[in-house]
Amino acid sequence: MKRTIALLFVSAVVVTGCSRPVVKETVVERPVVVEKAPAAATGATAPACTYASQSYSHGSVSCQDRSQFRCDNGIWSRTANAC
Repeated sequence: MKRTIALLFVSAVVVTGCSRPVVKETVVERPVVVEKAPAAATGATAPACTYASQSYSHGSVSCQDRSQFRCDNGIWSRTANAC
């Protein structure tokens, strides 16, 4: 009787272990692509000039203290004109 119960128990364990469906897990890895913004070319833009909290690009003209100034690579240069 003990053998029969043990045999039934072992058979039940074996059948239970075999009855589960086999699940194959797969992992799909995709490479991470990080695109960097292209660096600005050296010397591509001239430095800006500032007067009265305003930025002026290279070549801009501004009237400062009744004299005309031109922005030349970040430095104000006085012109011969009055304003």
